[in-house]
Amino acid sequence: MSGFEGITAVVTGAARGIGRALATRLAAAGAAVVAVDIRGSDVERMAARLSAGGARALGVRCDVSSRAEVADLGRAVAAWSPGGVQLLCNNAGVFTPRHAVTATHEDWEWVLGVCLWGTIHGIEEFLPGMVASGRPGHVLNTASMNGYIPNRNSALYSAAKYAVVGLSETLRLELASTRVGVTVLAPSAVHTDIGTCEDVRPARFARTREDPPDDPFADHGLAAARQPGEVAALALEGVLAGREVIFTDPVVGPLLDERHARVRAAVPTSPPGISPR
Repeated sequence: MSGFEGITAVVTGAARGIGRALATRLAAAGAAVVAVDIRGSDVERMAARLSAGGARALGVRCDVSSRAEVADLGRAVAAWSPGGVQLLCNNAGVFTPRHAVTATHEDWEWVLGVCLWGTIHGIEEFLPGMVASGRPGHVLNTASMNGYIPNRNSALYSAAKYAVVGLSETLRLELASTRVGVTVLAPSAVHTDIGTCEDVRPARFARTREDPPDDPFADHGLAAARQPGEVAALALEGVLAGREVIFTDPVVGPLLDERHARVRAAVPTSPPGISPR
């Protein structure tokens, strides 16, 4: 993509944090923005604010973990933008402070439902049309540094984000002969309110038991948290540059080196033999 002027962009998780910043910057760059969030009134106010600033904007309440609701979103977008979608930002994400050993099945369903299945649902709904149009397009999938570097407090979140990274890398290969690119956004610490997302947890994912939350944080020696606007700017620059992945913290570099060294050390230098019984 050479720019955002005149395109239609769908941004999930657009009422807060990185999603709000993405939608704001895209509108300022001349894109028609479909702002999507489970917080219906918030996203409608968001769209109204963008419209008041001169942008073309639509706010849609949608739970991206529901395939049926994303299908409804697709119909609303098709009616609003008959020319289709050129930029899909699968950004919605949730986090719950649970270790794997203490998480309930509903915790797993909710985190994977939004972070992984929400991304899959967006791809199912919009990508075929993007490819078929023959127009330049792009998919921006928000993962996390925890999609590359796990910590002892991120089992649910990392399970989802590792999957988003693998999906995105494979999708990039699949789409290499098309005009649609794929970029992974892998932020580290960002000033968002993802810690309050339990407030909008759907009833169908309600926990079947209550116990104290686990500590959600681990110290990787990360740099100070960045503002959502900074991260959105890096992400959109990366989209235009066609980058495969965008990190937001240089501290991730040595952590990646350390992890890859451990994995590389496990590769045999010659075909492994089979021990006789």
